[in-house]
Amino acid sequence: MKYLAEIIFGKDQVRKFHNNEPLNDCEKIINLKKYNFESRAERNAFYKGIGEAMGWREFELIKEFEEKTTPEKEDEDKFDYWSFIEKYYPKYSHCDDVLLSDILTRKLVGEEICESDKEYIKDWNIRNRLFEVDKELLCKAFENYFNIAYPENLSS
Repeated sequence: MKYLAEIIFGKDQVRKFHNNEPLNDCEKIINLKKYNFESRAERNAFYKGIGEAMGWREFELIKEFEEKTTPEKEDEDKFDYWSFIEKYYPKYSHCDDVLLSDILTRKLVGEEICESDKEYIKDWNIRNRLFEVDKELLCKAFENYFNIAYPENLSS
């Protein structure tokens, strides 16, 4: 859950707020700030810090609300490592480890795999092997990405 807050800083600006007087454009830029907090603890620590650093008359919390994260939003925030691998793994479409990862993933989530694949992986710890294969694929993809983003000739 996220917390959003809008705070006015400055004695004169707080007084204006309490008297329902509008802030001018300059005051809005300098004295009106918006903050986003990832957790209640982060929000509380911020409030405690500004409370200790400033007098309570020098700032005013004027708006605050919680933004609930939906499962869809949480899914958007997850790193899609397969898109990264597809984009940066060298010769992705010709790699046996990519095929092995697909087989192991289908087995792990309960999808059907062919008999020869079942026989090939029958004594394996599927989850551990999938982790190792995907980790290796991701590391090679990242190495390739890094070499593209920061070629060796730039390191001089």
